Amino acid sequence: METAKEKRKIGYIRRGIAVLDSVISHVLLFGASLVFLLGFYALWDSNQVRLEASSSQYQSYKPTSDTTDELATFSGFQKLQKINPDVLGWLNIYGTNIDYPLVQTTDNDTYLNKNAKKEDSVTGALFLDYRSSPNFDDFNTIIHGHHMDNGLMFGDIDKFVKKAYFKKHRYGTIYYNGEEKGIEIVAILEADAYDSTIYQPGIYGEENRLAYVDNLLSKSLHKRNITLTANDQLVLMSTCFLDVANGRYLLVARITDEVHPNPFAKSNNTPFPYNLFDDSLLGKWLKKIPLFVWYLIIAVLVILLIVLAIILYKHLKRYYEKRKRLKKA
Repeated sequence: METAKEKRKIGYIRRGIAVLDSVISHVLLFGASLVFLLGFYALWDSNQVRLEASSSQYQSYKPTSDTTDELATFSGFQKLQKINPDVLGWLNIYGTNIDYPLVQTTDNDTYLNKNAKKEDSVTGALFLDYRSSPNFDDFNTIIHGHHMDNGLMFGDIDKFVKKAYFKKHRYGTIYYNGEEKGIEIVAILEADAYDSTIYQPGIYGEENRLAYVDNLLSKSLHKRNITLTANDQLVLMSTCFLDVANGRYLLVARITDEVHPNPFAKSNNTPFPYNLFDDSLLGKWLKKIPLFVWYLIIAVLVILLIVLAIILYKHLKRYYEKRKRLKKA
């Protein structure tokens, strides 16, 4: 027969196992809840960054080509210039997410971490090289911008590497000095960020300009059958790519007096969560899921989070009640 001492020992062991089991259950439940919360926060935070970098955030400031209403044409843009005097123009490449204000300051570092409103931002802004003329009267004007996911900022430039995309996307607009001009895409190329034969704004002399053009086109991945002259005005849109250290994509365009209509004209307001997905195969598949299904999934996740919180609360309550009973025993 078991002695009283042995019974007490067995009771302690059983209570210890029960407490340990309860602790492990709480830890696992807490860990699962924490992972869920962190994942949800990461998704929310990522979406906030994307929203901050979205061109839709600036559309109310965009100068329009509607000359019938001068107030509507310039008031928004002038408002942005009052917010940030460094704003000097606007760039829009048809069929892409590139539809942003242009800024310039005395260096090439400030707008790596500040947006067009001069607020601190990891998205940065599209900015002219500090050596370029703010009036776009140089032979070649260099514009820098971050390469971001989902085609934000200059994230769509790498799409021009695909020949079919390059052929389809040809035009855009650029606004400066109170006037809207046309943009015609000429070439896409890869370059090194420290290649001084390319990153040198302001080329003077007909011979030097033609040599500069020949150098650009010789390094192009794709180019159009367009003859560039020493009297053209070029725009070089530069952004990084991750495959090579100091690697840059350069989209080369020329400024024209003719403004072509936008064949891709449509609303850029992509609803959540579609704006989280890129143009990869997975991203395209996820975009095909109806919006109401996504809202249902989000609702289920929220309900699951609430249920997990209730279960955690009940487990903790039981755990503390057991502790009280053990202390009284």
